[in-house]
Amino acid sequence: MTDPKTETAAPQSKAAASPETPQTPPGAAASGKDSAGGKPAGSCPPPQAGGRPKGLLARLYDLLALFPLLPLTLIYAAQTAFTLDARSLWFSDEIRHGNVYETMVATGQWLVPHLNGIPYPDKPPVYFWFLALLDAIPGVDGPMVFQLGAAVSGLLVLWATYALARVVAGCDKRESFAAGLVLLCGFYFLGVVHYARMDLLFAAVITLAHICMYRGLRLPLAFRWIVPAFALAAVATLVKGPFGLAFPLLAGVAYALWRGMPRRLNRMDVAIGGGIMLATLLAWVGAVWFEGYADLIRNILRHQIVDRATAAWHHEQPWWHYLATFPAAWLPFTLVLPFLPWGRAFSPASMRAVLATRKGEGDGMAYIWLALVTSFALLTAVSIKIVIYLLPLFPLLAVVTARAVLRLNVFGSRLYLGLTAILLFVLALGLGGLSLWQWAPDMVRARFQPQVLAMLDIARGAPILAGITLVFAVLLWKAVDRSRPEGGLLTLAAFVTALIVPAALFTAPSLDPVMSPRAQAELMGQYIRKGYHPVSYKVYSGTYTYYAGANIEELSDEDSLRAAMAVFPQVVVAMRADRFAEWTDKPADLREVHRQWIVDREYVLAERSGPVQPVQPTQPAQPDDAAAPAVTGDQTPAPDAPALPQPAPGDAGNGTAPATPAAPQPVLPGLQPATPETPAVPLPGPQPQDNTPATPQPVPVPTPPPPPPGVSATDTPTAPAPPTAQAQ
Repeated sequence: MTDPKTETAAPQSKAAASPETPQTPPGAAASGKDSAGGKPAGSCPPPQAGGRPKGLLARLYDLLALFPLLPLTLIYAAQTAFTLDARSLWFSDEIRHGNVYETMVATGQWLVPHLNGIPYPDKPPVYFWFLALLDAIPGVDGPMVFQLGAAVSGLLVLWATYALARVVAGCDKRESFAAGLVLLCGFYFLGVVHYARMDLLFAAVITLAHICMYRGLRLPLAFRWIVPAFALAAVATLVKGPFGLAFPLLAGVAYALWRGMPRRLNRMDVAIGGGIMLATLLAWVGAVWFEGYADLIRNILRHQIVDRATAAWHHEQPWWHYLATFPAAWLPFTLVLPFLPWGRAFSPASMRAVLATRKGEGDGMAYIWLALVTSFALLTAVSIKIVIYLLPLFPLLAVVTARAVLRLNVFGSRLYLGLTAILLFVLALGLGGLSLWQWAPDMVRARFQPQVLAMLDIARGAPILAGITLVFAVLLWKAVDRSRPEGGLLTLAAFVTALIVPAALFTAPSLDPVMSPRAQAELMGQYIRKGYHPVSYKVYSGTYTYYAGANIEELSDEDSLRAAMAVFPQVVVAMRADRFAEWTDKPADLREVHRQWIVDREYVLAERSGPVQPVQPTQPAQPDDAAAPAVTGDQTPAPDAPALPQPAPGDAGNGTAPATPAAPQPVLPGLQPATPETPAVPLPGPQPQDNTPATPQPVPVPTPPPPPPGVSATDTPTAPAPPTAQAQ
């Protein structure tokens, strides 16, 4: 153990040394009160407004900032509470995670997520445990649990952002309230809140880990902060992946180096905290391994971690990807960048304030900046890049942005809010044009791609959204005192709240026929319940399973597709429309029954009806020549019937050999997952987008005998099928 006194680079003030005292921001006075108004040192002075008294919105802001968490929570509730059960689950993550969760509930297999009946290596299980807790609430059922999971996770992010501003940045209530408003006004953040993924819960846990890491590293020894920091990093990792431990650990190391106390990382609390983190992760890995899913662990380590980081099979982007996409993701606050005092930021006084953070003055903001820089650098370095990966940085960015906005001078505040009003006016014009889309001439429609036309033709609620946006654009330009950013923040929060409710209640549900595979999947489920064998060909894994109510055989090569068509007399198959049109040797009696755009691709559902003619067995010889009864998909396969390719024992996800397929049973939505006791199937490799083949996954179904010599599958009579369903 080293002497704690040797860890600090210079003597610290009493306020900076105590973790219970809010930290002074860079450039603020070191004393507990400033000389102007007796406010805490961490508070930010209001923008200069030429000596004029505060307007109504500025006074309302100060009133709400007395109890900031209450109005922040109420605003967030207004943005989400009425939209929890408004639409279907959308492609691709919502429907996939919906199937994973229902499989867990149905099988009781809570350690290993399964998608379409096979182990799902993409995501750990903690997010689905979180959904199970919400599912226990009376009245929460069906797709509502997934939207509620997103809403509650977003609320946790909001609260964690407020705590980050207060505890780490040393902000007063006014600044912390502004940080929460920045988050609630973000267009991208509100979109993610209304799309069910685990990223919001991931961001909330990481933010809490940052808070604990900072508080702990400031003290010579702090078990009560360091141990929770490492434990939260482990939980975040089991929510989504290794970024959960990488972000807070990198920030902690960078902070210790910046403060000139690298030996702080050698203390007993860090060792014990790191041990608890590793023990937590290894406990899950060991439990999964001893459950018989050794190949799943290998898949996670090799494909989901190493390959994603070094050579991603999808979403691989150049190093500058986030520099190009971040400005759009952080609207409307990206617009404030030109109006910041950049000259003053690089002045000698500012540089001295930055260096003072090494001695403990305002080192909370130093930690936030170090966390931002290290996290962004890591995201830029890895091969796979998706905008939503930036979400754990949003609480950090909200604190930085709130401080910058509240410190704008009169001129900068006027320009920023004026530019934001212009942005809203342009958005209102776009929504107004969408309102007139149904009368668009053919020469205009011809300029758009078919997938865009499919979405524009069904979008509803555009006139309402256009009207709301136009009203707030005028208010922000004419009625709001743009010299005071507090009023602008409240106006933006009111705008986003007024916009998101009709968008979630009317516009989003109207997009279901394009954004959700529900229509096609439910029709496939009807055929499955009539005894048809379900097949999807080169479709993103898990697309149909949730709404079809049964596992789907997912094929990725033409030979497997031909084998399935030859073996099963009654089959329903889904594939992309272009591949269906290019399928030159498809059976003549295979008919299209449904066509639907799913996001940016058009998909076809086709079926073939009718039993195969009876087979006269020749090997071995039978004692009599009686004609065999016709074999249908509901009967037991003959001993010499050809079978689809089965995986070798070593390729099975649970390490066991496949068992004999069982006869199909009636299915209910989400109640046909596999368990470790069911027949083993190949472990899926990397999950690509739908334009990349997925691993074939045989489904336990009966295998009828082949047709007799001279009779092909296309010669069999067709039976009546369910009526054709048209995409809406």
